[in-house]
Amino acid sequence: MSARAILRQAYATGIVPHHLHGQTQHKTLQARLSEDILERREKSLFFRTAPGQFFLRRFLDNKDIPIRHRTPMIARRRTRDLLKGKVLTASKRIFARNNEPIQIHDVLKHSAKFSYENQRELEEDSAPIWSFTVVRRDNCVLSYRSGRYRDDRDEFTNKRTIGFINLVQQHHRTLFDGGSSGILESGIEAAVIDLDFPEDNERGLRRAVLKFFLWVSGKYSHDTLLAVVLFDCPDWYEPTKHRLSLNNLQWLDLSSVPNDLDDFDPWSQKILQSHYELRRAGVPLISDGYSGDRRY
Repeated sequence: MSARAILRQAYATGIVPHHLHGQTQHKTLQARLSEDILERREKSLFFRTAPGQFFLRRFLDNKDIPIRHRTPMIARRRTRDLLKGKVLTASKRIFARNNEPIQIHDVLKHSAKFSYENQRELEEDSAPIWSFTVVRRDNCVLSYRSGRYRDDRDEFTNKRTIGFINLVQQHHRTLFDGGSSGILESGIEAAVIDLDFPEDNERGLRRAVLKFFLWVSGKYSHDTLLAVVLFDCPDWYEPTKHRLSLNNLQWLDLSSVPNDLDDFDPWSQKILQSHYELRRAGVPLISDGYSGDRRY
């Protein structure tokens, strides 16, 4: 049964409290069931027979029930696609390359001048655009330690980061990306896949904001235009389970400057430093108050 059908039966039999009636309760139920299956696996009381369809595990051996209802759907763990096309680039001449965050409208008004190029054959004036997704809950952001399997540059390996990064590629640009040239789609993809959000809820989790742009460079890297995306973590999801292939996941409280800021990768350091500088002025970057916000 679907979550909507389960609730319909629950309402009909009166087992659902009156205060839980609402237009979106089926979405909440589906989210809870999906999370339970994802977390408990074979120990869950439920399993999927198809996307969005749930059944009770205790009936798996009941041969009076058609086999199609007793066959669990095997969900393959999603992985990011390998680089399979051209990447989005911006002209270095258009934007002043400084250490200050660039507001969204100052970049997107030039989006007609964005171009797609082969990553290994970038023009001298071109800088690749990376999405850098910060996952937030209240006044905290999710951080983890990056391994060499993610980035083998010395500046980034084994460093703590607050971002899920993704090159913005041509296939990220769709009719539904809200005019962000695929940047927001790229950022959402990074967070959803790396944190293994339940696939049934992927569309419903798209509570993302494109916050600002920032020029970054380093000893081993070319100039890069970083697009910082803020992704609100759902209240029901706790992304600190050992099942995730990320090291040392933990929430970082933004109310005070970390003592070990040098332990973060250069991109995270730059974003955090900008956040705390603007926070003293009353307009922190990683919040809903920054004027660069653009929701989709």
